[in-house]
Amino acid sequence: MISIFYFYPMVQALILSFKSGRGSNLQFVGIDNYIRLFSDTTFLTAVKNTFIYLLVQVPVMLVLALFIAVLLNDDRLKFKGFFRTAIFLPTVTSLVAYSVVFKYMFGADGIVNKFLVNLHLIQEPIQWITDPFWAKVTIIIAITWRFTGYNMIFYLSSLQNIDKSVYEAARIDGANAFTQFFKITIPLLKPIILFTTITSTIGTLQLF
Repeated sequence: MISIFYFYPMVQALILSFKSGRGSNLQFVGIDNYIRLFSDTTFLTAVKNTFIYLLVQVPVMLVLALFIAVLLNDDRLKFKGFFRTAIFLPTVTSLVAYSVVFKYMFGADGIVNKFLVNLHLIQEPIQWITDPFWAKVTIIIAITWRFTGYNMIFYLSSLQNIDKSVYEAARIDGANAFTQFFKITIPLLKPIILFTTITSTIGTLQLF
């Protein structure tokens, strides 16, 4: 079944990439399609932008998700259920809905520009949507906002499976919160960090 539904379509797609034509009148053209593809400036720009998102957005999102998970795992924190729901909620938000919201928030006369102008951080509105550089920044912010909560859930569930006695023993030995995080939390979360890195990388590359 796996061969039929996965490998066979992959092989057929590869063979099809070496052909050109319309309908059933396909002719074998060798690597001409690939030569034309890699000389297409639009394609190369799309590849470059995708890797920018990959190299910037994925690390920021994973670090932020881990930081939030550690904060929400603190037993002293009140209203943890509310904060967990609020941070995870963007993940289940409709793609169309959050796209429209970000479009209005980051518009030339949107709330973000008004806020920055009122704080005297900028003199004139930033073109978040139309400027090539700021459009990339807006996309990175939007993706981070949407999927940070998704990765946070994985980290949070893993943190809750770590025996509290490990941290208690570390505190008795004089380890501060910083040392505990890098010497206990990070090593014990390595499998889930690898998992979220892989899934986030795949998700980002699908933006292509």
